Amino acid sequence: MSGHPDSLPDEALAKLARAGDRAAFDVLCNRYLPVVYNRLLARLPPEAVDDVTQEVFVAAVRGIRRYREQSSFRTWIAAISRHKVADYYRGRNRRPEATAFDEDLDSPAVRDNWEECALVRVALQRLPAHYQEVLLLRFAEGLPFEQVAGALGVSPEAAKSRYRRAVAAIAREMDA
Repeated sequence: MSGHPDSLPDEALAKLARAGDRAAFDVLCNRYLPVVYNRLLARLPPEAVDDVTQEVFVAAVRGIRRYREQSSFRTWIAAISRHKVADYYRGRNRRPEATAFDEDLDSPAVRDNWEECALVRVALQRLPAHYQEVLLLRFAEGLPFEQVAGALGVSPEAAKSRYRRAVAAIAREMDA
């Protein structure tokens, strides 16, 4: 491998990982662990996030040889995350709004935070996928609009417009 793996772009690392380079895959895992974790935190009960994060990366290890660069690595790992979220709810016969947390709900601060998180999670799940994606890129991943646009494959103006529509949609869902 030429150059330090940490300095290589995602697609170069994915190509190396697909060819069996474990160090390249480790760099991708380290790069995307916080991204995946934050995405899952926005969609799952807190007690499930660690396990499902692990499931995402196990699936990525098993599937990296099938990654064909038809989309960015970010898009590919996000798709795996979406599938694992669906598996979580399907496997437990739960809907996002039906989850229960194991926290001490007697505390007003915990209860208020839990209720707010649950409402946001439910509202997010009700949005169309393209609105969910722009909100997750902006909030869960903390990307600036230029990077959101790149991840979505649209212009920065289109990304901002989609973001504004998504924020309005989630606000409507939360008021419903």
